[in-house]
Amino acid sequence: MTDVLFINPTQQLLLTKEVNGTMLLATKLLQANIPTKILRFCQIEGYNEDYETFIRNMTEKILQIDPKCVSFYTLWPNYHIMLRIAREVKKVRPEIVTVFGGPQASATADEAMHALEYIDYVCTGEGENTVVPFFRAVLGLGGDLSEVKGLYYRVNGQVVHNDLNVPLVDLNALPHWDERLYENDYSVAETLKKTSDPTMPIDVGRGCPYNCTFCSTSYFFCRTYRLKSPDAILNDIHYYTEKYGIQKFVFSHDAFTVNNTLVEAVCDRLIENNVNITWECATRINCITEELVLKMIKAGMTAIEMGIETGSERMQKISKKNLDLSKVKPMVDFCLKQGLKVSLFFMHAFPEETEQDLNETLELVFSVLDMGVHYANMSYCAFNPKTELTAKYFDRLVYDPRIKILSRDVWGYQEEVEVIKSNKAIFSSFYHLDTPMRYEFQYLGALVFLYRRMPNTMRYLRQYYNGDYLRLYRDFYNRNLSIFDQEMDDIVEAVKKQPVQIVENVLQGLDMPNRDALRAVCEYECDWRTVLDSREDTFIRKTYGFAYADLKNKKTLENFVPAQTTMLMQKIGGKMGIRILGQR
Repeated sequence: MTDVLFINPTQQLLLTKEVNGTMLLATKLLQANIPTKILRFCQIEGYNEDYETFIRNMTEKILQIDPKCVSFYTLWPNYHIMLRIAREVKKVRPEIVTVFGGPQASATADEAMHALEYIDYVCTGEGENTVVPFFRAVLGLGGDLSEVKGLYYRVNGQVVHNDLNVPLVDLNALPHWDERLYENDYSVAETLKKTSDPTMPIDVGRGCPYNCTFCSTSYFFCRTYRLKSPDAILNDIHYYTEKYGIQKFVFSHDAFTVNNTLVEAVCDRLIENNVNITWECATRINCITEELVLKMIKAGMTAIEMGIETGSERMQKISKKNLDLSKVKPMVDFCLKQGLKVSLFFMHAFPEETEQDLNETLELVFSVLDMGVHYANMSYCAFNPKTELTAKYFDRLVYDPRIKILSRDVWGYQEEVEVIKSNKAIFSSFYHLDTPMRYEFQYLGALVFLYRRMPNTMRYLRQYYNGDYLRLYRDFYNRNLSIFDQEMDDIVEAVKKQPVQIVENVLQGLDMPNRDALRAVCEYECDWRTVLDSREDTFIRKTYGFAYADLKNKKTLENFVPAQTTMLMQKIGGKMGIRILGQR
C-alpha cells in the first residue's frame, strides 16, 4: 500500500529514461514523508505488444499496490492510454483518487474535467511548488484545496478552478531524485551495463520566449526563459558522474542558448573546472553565433539540435517562427566543420502552406542532408491544444480516418478511437483541417527518412527531378501504394525494411540515364545500412566477412569489401558525380 502512485509512460527500465518531472514530484513527496511509488509502462506485461492485455495487467497491478491516489503524467501520445487506465481503476475502486498532470492535461484541463467524470483533479503548470500542499490536502494531512494554485476539481458536482497563475519554480533549488524511486524496482548498475555509453538527460532550464503559432511550450511555461545557475548545473553533472560514472549528457531545454551570456557563463564554469564530459543541446539557429559554438565545443558539446520548421520565408512569417533562412546553411556548415553532430527538424502541412512553400522546404531539407547533417526529420503539422494555430482553425477541424499519419504509430489509438472522436477539444492533435495539401502530402516524412537512409541514391535521384520535389514525392508515394497502404503501425518501418524495392518502383517509371548504375548504388547503400544497423558480430561476419568491432574502430571501406567492388563503386560514383557513403 502507498499514499500516492505515479503512473509514467516510461518505455525502458533505465535510469537514463526516467521522466524527470514525475521523479521530481515524487521526490518532493518523499521528502515530506508522504509514501510514494512510481509504476512505469515498461514494467507491465503486454506493453507495446497487446494493448488490452497491458490495460488489464496495469489495472491489476495498481489495485495490488493499493494506493489512495493515482497520479498520471500526460503527453499527447499517451493521454488516451492514461485515461483508459484511470477509467478501469475507477470501475473497480471508485474511492481511489485520480489526478492528472503534465503538459497535455494542463492544456485540456477544463475540457477534460467537464467531459470525463473519472478524473477527480487536474494539476496544471509546473508542479514542484504545489505537489506537497495538494496531496496533503487530498490525504487529509492538513491544508485547503482552495489554496492550491492551478488546480481543477469539483465542488458539489460543478467544475471549479483556483488561480491559474501557478508560480514558476526556482530551478536551482530542485533536488536530485530520491533513489528509492528506482532502486526498489531495478538495479541502476545493471541497467547502465545495457548501454555501452549511457547518456543522461539533465534539466538545465525551462521555457521559451518565442510564440510560434504551432507550439504549446510557450503556453505551458508562460513564455518565460530560465536557465539554472552554472553552479547548479555543475552540481548535477558531478552528482551523476561521481555516483554512476556517466560521462555523456543531454542538456534538456527547448531553447538552451536564448541568452548567450548565461550560456557562456555555464561553459566557462565547465572549462574552468576541467569537467571531462560531453553533452548535447537544442536551440534556435538565430540564438547561436560562431563564437558561442566554439566555446560550447570547448566546454564539451558534441551535438546540437535546431528546429527550422519551414524553408519558406512566407511560412516563417505566418508561423511566427521568424528565422532568417539565409543563416541556416552557413551555420550548419560551420557546425559540421567543427565536428559537431547536427540534427534539424522541419514541419509541413501548415494550413496556409502552398506547393511553392513546400517545395522550398524540401529544397532546404535535401540541401542540408547533402551537406552531411546527421539527422533531418520532417513532421506533419498537428493541431496541439492551446496553440494559436489550433484556436484559429478549431471550428474547422474534423476527424478524418484517411489522415493516417496522425495516428499510425500511436499505440492504443484504435482501441481508444471512440473517446478520441467524442472529445475534439481534448484530442485536437488527432484532428485534421481538410485541405488538399494536408491530405496529399501526409507521408512526406517517409521520403525524408528514405533520403536520410540512402543519401547517395536519393541525391542522384533528386537531380533527375530538377527541383520539382513535389513530383518526386508523388512518384515516390503513388508507385509504392501497395507498401504504404498496408495495415502497419509505423510507415517508417516499411521504408526501413524495403528501401531497394521502393526506389526500384520509382525507377521503373522513369526514363533516365544511368538507371542501372543507380540501382547498384541503391543495393550497395542498403547493404552498408544493414551493417551500420546491426550490432551482432556473428551476423556481420557471416554476411560480410568482418566484425562490428572493426567498424567501430573506423577501418576504411576497403577493409570491408573486395577490391573489385570498391573500384566499381568508385567508378559509379565518379560517373554519376556523387559521393559514396563510407568514403567521405
